[in-house]
Amino acid sequence: MTGYVNTKIIATVGPSSSSFEVIEQLASLGVSGFRINFAHGEPSLWKSWIEIIRETEKSIGRPLAIIGDLVGPSIRIGVLEEPITLSPGDVAEIVYGEKAKGGSERIIPLPLRRVFEVVEEGDILVMNDGRVKLRVIDVRGLRIRVEALTPARITSRKAIVILNRDPGLPALTERDMQCLRFALDNELDYVALSYVRGGEDIAVLKTLIANEGGDVGVAAKIETRSAVENLSSIIEESDIVIVARGDLGMNYGLEEIPLLQEHIVYETRRRGKPVIVATQILESMIDNPVPTRAEVMDVATAVKQGVDALMLTGETAIGKYPVEAVKWLRKIIRRIEERYPPQKFPPSDHQWAYASSIVETAERLNASHILVYSIGGTLPPKIAASRPLVKTIIGVGDVARARRLVIVWGLHLRHVVAEGYEDGLHKLIKELCRDGEIHPGELIIKAYREAHNKHVIIVEKMYGCN
Repeated sequence: MTGYVNTKIIATVGPSSSSFEVIEQLASLGVSGFRINFAHGEPSLWKSWIEIIRETEKSIGRPLAIIGDLVGPSIRIGVLEEPITLSPGDVAEIVYGEKAKGGSERIIPLPLRRVFEVVEEGDILVMNDGRVKLRVIDVRGLRIRVEALTPARITSRKAIVILNRDPGLPALTERDMQCLRFALDNELDYVALSYVRGGEDIAVLKTLIANEGGDVGVAAKIETRSAVENLSSIIEESDIVIVARGDLGMNYGLEEIPLLQEHIVYETRRRGKPVIVATQILESMIDNPVPTRAEVMDVATAVKQGVDALMLTGETAIGKYPVEAVKWLRKIIRRIEERYPPQKFPPSDHQWAYASSIVETAERLNASHILVYSIGGTLPPKIAASRPLVKTIIGVGDVARARRLVIVWGLHLRHVVAEGYEDGLHKLIKELCRDGEIHPGELIIKAYREAHNKHVIIVEKMYGCN
């Protein structure tokens, strides 16, 4: 992999990317994190993927983040033996249950009793990222008759949204609790909560994690009307925000999605929090080796907005060209970053102001690198929030901290075990010299934050690597 990009790439693991060979190739091409969707598969399969990713870390010599995606209060159909194909005007039935034959029987299983209690005649059900719409024409007990308003191909475990209606489901289901325990037991780096409605949903999840003695970052997926309305409280409670455009497109008109993405990214970035854009990044590459021009423009827009990472979903999980998708995404990111520096926001707190001063010093002095040794892991995200135009390398003694930071904009992580900040910087510089990353004659900025709010910035010219 030549050169580097600041906008990180996250790939979803699935049948197309479940081997060591493919995952190693994706990581070598620049993927910084991998997502496991807990809506599909089961623990033994997820565990095998985790083992492959951790083995890949050793192979490529850098940390990789793993994100476990909790289903949350979503509505998903059960398992269909055969897909159901509908044309506009066709009628199907949704019945309470886990499985159904599907196909010409046109019976859709739904294992969530609450839906049958709240849905009403005339409601619109939306599926497949907004492409499929069904109108409820009759509700009788645990059976719902629907009429297709659009062409539809319905497959297992697909999400359903009841348009303009909140079914009032709990933030976490029993299955979510099982998946959360799995994530903590297997030392995942983040858990993402789907269908977040407000900051209290994230607070509940964080409390559960603390009660289990866990240490994992929490990402909030913004995909409902309630989440957009309560965005400020969600950003405040979350470690990372994800613009989940698929389900946003089922809750809003598609023409609203560009405006919503811009709003969510702006509000998250101005508060100094990392933000990821996900869903349909290069979706045509599920079946084709080259993206569309519209997809290239979409990626360019997200990069210019300054997002921390772009998350591939079906492209790498079930697509025919997972490696090509990552190659294209990295190529687009790199070209746009060469031309458009990201917008900078004024710091909104003391630590961010310190981080901003590090970045400003490095840029004004035309330094070659910003070097930081971090123990607590709180300073590097604030440096990233200042969007440095100088390459920023972070030394971290705790590999779990390194994995958490690796998907944040512009941060290059090195696992360096040290006895303190000064020892950590010394060892980091020695390692970078050995690898040919820094050279004599270059100006570098060294920084760290000690206890009791002691902030240190050192300007140093490299006279040698001894």
